[in-house]
Amino acid sequence: MSHDQNDDRAQILHTMAVYCTSVDEGDLDGVVSVFMPDGRLELSSGASARGREAIRAFYSPVLGLVQADGARPMLRHNLSTSRVEFIDAVTAHSHTYFLSVTSYGLDTSGSYFDTLKRLGTRWLIDVRRIDVEWYASPSWYESVRLKATPKSGG
Repeated sequence: MSHDQNDDRAQILHTMAVYCTSVDEGDLDGVVSVFMPDGRLELSSGASARGREAIRAFYSPVLGLVQADGARPMLRHNLSTSRVEFIDAVTAHSHTYFLSVTSYGLDTSGSYFDTLKRLGTRWLIDVRRIDVEWYASPSWYESVRLKATPKSGG
């Protein structure tokens, strides 16, 4: 692996971290900032959204929700094994495992399958497929998964 690929890999991992912490903090601007302008989000449920505004509309009903006491529910994404393969100088594929922890405990697990593209000095998500492989019952995911319906699909 070249020095440039090490730098690119670090930038890709940073993009993944920004996505997760933004979801956890209910930061819609942060979430959409890691997608290409015409990026695509696909879920194993069949839901999808294309473009930053559609991705924002998709996440809007479920991120930043507040409880009756005004607090935001605790959500923490944890990334584990991540395999990044460079296709060329501006394209990479990645497969990353995730676990989500909420006040319920272990809430959700699955995989992110991403195609990332270089845009200037940043690596952004062009396509993200989220495969939820398991979720607890009751869970945060169970309570919001059907509410996340895109206003315009892709």
